[in-house]
Amino acid sequence: MQSRAALRYAKAMYEIASEENSINEVYKDVSLIKELQGDSLDFKNLLSNSQINYHDKKKVILSLLENSNALTEKLIDLLIHNKRVSIIGDIAISFIQLYNKYNDIKEATVITASPIDEDLKSIILSKINISDSKSISLTNIIDSSIIGGFIIRFDGKEYNASVKQNLNNLKKELTN
Repeated sequence: MQSRAALRYAKAMYEIASEENSINEVYKDVSLIKELQGDSLDFKNLLSNSQINYHDKKKVILSLLENSNALTEKLIDLLIHNKRVSIIGDIAISFIQLYNKYNDIKEATVITASPIDEDLKSIILSKINISDSKSISLTNIIDSSIIGGFIIRFDGKEYNASVKQNLNNLKKELTN
C-alpha cells in the first residue's frame, strides 16, 4: 500500500499533467519507474542509499528514463529537495492507478512460475470477459514457488490453478 504522501504527489502530478496535456508522456515515465522498482534491486538500492548524493541519484534516474517529460524531471527535483526520492516507486504506482481509474482500465494480475509471452497474455485477456471496461492492464508477477500453472487476480477475485495449490489440495484430501 502506498503512503499518503505518495498518493498526494501522484494526484498533484496527474492534475498538472492533465492541464499540460502530457498525461501519456508522464504515464510512460512512471510505468518505467514502476517496472524498475519492481525488477531491479540496484534501482531500489540507489533510491534508499544515503551515501549517494541526490544530484547523482537524479542523473541516474533521468538516464534510465529516455526522453523523460519535463514534469517528471520537476517531480524528481521536488522529491530530492524534500528528501523523499525513496518514495518515487510508490508515486509511480499511485499515478498508474489514477490513470487506470480515469481511463476505465481494469487491472489484472497473473502470477506464474516463469514469464508469459504475448500469445499467452492474449489468451488470458480473452478469458477475462468484461463488457464495461475499455481495456485491461495485465501485470505478470514471477513467483517460482507456485511451481507451475498460474494464479489470476482480477476484480477482487482470485483463480488459483497453480501446481502448488493442486498439491496442497491433494495433501488435504489424503490426510482426511
